[in-house]
Amino acid sequence: MYQAGSKEWDENYAKLVEERKRTGSEPYIVGTPEWASEFEKKIQGDDRYKTAAKTWEGSVVLVFKANPEAGFEDDVFIFMDLWHGECHSARIVPAEVGRTGDYVLEAEYERWKKILRKELNVVREIATMKLKLVPFNIKKAAKLAAATQAAIRLVDLAGEVGAKFPDELEAEEFQSFKAMNKDLRAQFGI
Repeated sequence: MYQAGSKEWDENYAKLVEERKRTGSEPYIVGTPEWASEFEKKIQGDDRYKTAAKTWEGSVVLVFKANPEAGFEDDVFIFMDLWHGECHSARIVPAEVGRTGDYVLEAEYERWKKILRKELNVVREIATMKLKLVPFNIKKAAKLAAATQAAIRLVDLAGEVGAKFPDELEAEEFQSFKAMNKDLRAQFGI
């Protein structure tokens, strides 16, 4: 297994993403490295996000809680390295890296699915603690609240990536997705 944070991990992760994008087709499956890569590009190219987040500092991690029925045997951590409207990267990372994010937001898979489809309002979900800041910290919560427009735009962009949800895949594609996740855990710890 590659060691997260090492040059080897980064290089091989980048190769994996390029290979999966070359051999796969859009829309990508939510929670995959190629989906995170497309999310990163959406953020990087979005002027509305850049304006809304010009004073934002810190990484944001979206945690999809484990859901074996959806093909996620373990929690999935989508780590976004964000700084003053810029997105340096968005990737799927191991739990030990994901938990180090400045703002870790976690929810059940079904809740994220509804948020990404705009069936639920991200601000309301955070306010009612159904989308949880983990660990909860009042200062971080206040800073997150002050960046409401940036948070909303991030979620809008995630929903714009165009994606398939794992629990909606055909049986053969679902089995392939589960096998891919097993390989990612073995090679990258994700």
